[in-house]
Amino acid sequence: MTRPPFPQWTAAADDAAFTDPARIAARAGRFERTIRRRNLIEYAAGGIVLVPAALAALAAAWIGEYAFALALGLLAAGIVIVLRNLKTRAGNLERRPEEPCIEHLRRQYRRQYEALRSVPAWYIGPFVPGFVLLYATVTWKSAGALGWRAAVEGMAVPVLATIAAGIAVVALNRWAARRIRARLDALGELE
Repeated sequence: MTRPPFPQWTAAADDAAFTDPARIAARAGRFERTIRRRNLIEYAAGGIVLVPAALAALAAAWIGEYAFALALGLLAAGIVIVLRNLKTRAGNLERRPEEPCIEHLRRQYRRQYEALRSVPAWYIGPFVPGFVLLYATVTWKSAGALGWRAAVEGMAVPVLATIAAGIAVVALNRWAARRIRARLDALGELE
């Protein structure tokens, strides 16, 4: 038999593309290093602000400013929660020896995509109670000395700046999530 029964099975595919396993492994390694570096920076920043927040909470409690102590304690707890979430939601995945590099990279992309898309819940959310109580306490204390109008006007800039910073963090993370989504989609085209 000189002709195959189904020529399309044996015809050369001009558009066939093969993935280079070494290239995929290198991409996975670079992505893991990026995640590790990002998380180390976040851990360092968290440690830098956690210590003063906790000390300020203790100092406020020491002098009888319990509302301030609670607000600062909530902020410190928020920092701890965010750092824990960073590890559990946005840390590197363990490599599975039986898993091809492309599957590992795909899982990493999916995990980081989901983590970045849900930043409002796990990264911004834990700070909200502390900031709300802190700004409410400052406003309340200021109103006693300056009047409510002056107290509210005085808090407008810090509150708006905090909200703007939160919006910027969410927007940047959504932008990064879109970039990772594009990479994930490109991996699907390789198969």
